Amino acid sequence: MNEKDSQRVALVTGATDGIGRAVALELARKDNRVLITGRDPTRGAEVLSALHAARPGLAHAFVPADLSLLSETARLATEVEARVQRLDAVVCCAGILSTVPEWTNEGLERNFVLNYLTRYLLARKLLPLLNASPSGRLVLVSNAGNYADTLDFDDLQHRRGRPGLRVAGRTQFANDLLATELAARQRDSGLEVTCVFPGFVRTSVFRNARGLPRLLRWAAPFFQRFFAISPELAAQTPVFLAHSPRAKGSNGCFYGPRVELRVVPPRAQRSERRAALWSMSEALVSSYL
Repeated sequence: MNEKDSQRVALVTGATDGIGRAVALELARKDNRVLITGRDPTRGAEVLSALHAARPGLAHAFVPADLSLLSETARLATEVEARVQRLDAVVCCAGILSTVPEWTNEGLERNFVLNYLTRYLLARKLLPLLNASPSGRLVLVSNAGNYADTLDFDDLQHRRGRPGLRVAGRTQFANDLLATELAARQRDSGLEVTCVFPGFVRTSVFRNARGLPRLLRWAAPFFQRFFAISPELAAQTPVFLAHSPRAKGSNGCFYGPRVELRVVPPRAQRSERRAALWSMSEALVSSYL
């Protein structure tokens, strides 16, 4: 196997800030060629420069995309397919905290799309590249079992739902179902699908959050300063799962900070809920598959 064939390649979403940025840089330090995506070209260029400084000589790249839109997500997948012959890891970090529903110009609820549906679409589009790797890894950075099953299959776009924590919570639980269902479907392929709760992290999540009470927005930076972990520490688990040979056998597992194995709750293992969400997600993205 020549050097080009052995070069590991990783895609990191939400990589222009916070956990995603830390994951991308650490993967580069571990000799991965890293493709990053985000909406802001200026921040993308800054992270790309940092990637080249961390590991020179590799064709790291920034591919801009707005992952609240299915059309942009499909374009991202097409551009990745044009750049690489295989993907060893996809680490999904892009997401938002919001307690208010919003709808994109594609007619879908923004939080549901950004936090979950475009991850489903990326996984479906990039499975051939992941399966072309001798040890493909798909890592969903989410909440890994922290949220109850509040998905309403009769109103996935939350048109009739009220504002509140459920707006975000239902999207996090959708990641739980995606991880367990895709892991089951890929059981014999060698692909490892995992879901990660990174912990309480010092990121811009509260500054960028939508609909939070003013008191919470005011208090959050204080608690983050004294009680939250750094993005670099939070990145340890997704980096381990995306890169380490010791992560072999992790398919379908949930993890927390410091590579702590978590119990997969029974609600995330219900076959009828997993299958229903998969089927409805497939219908929503069918024109992009």
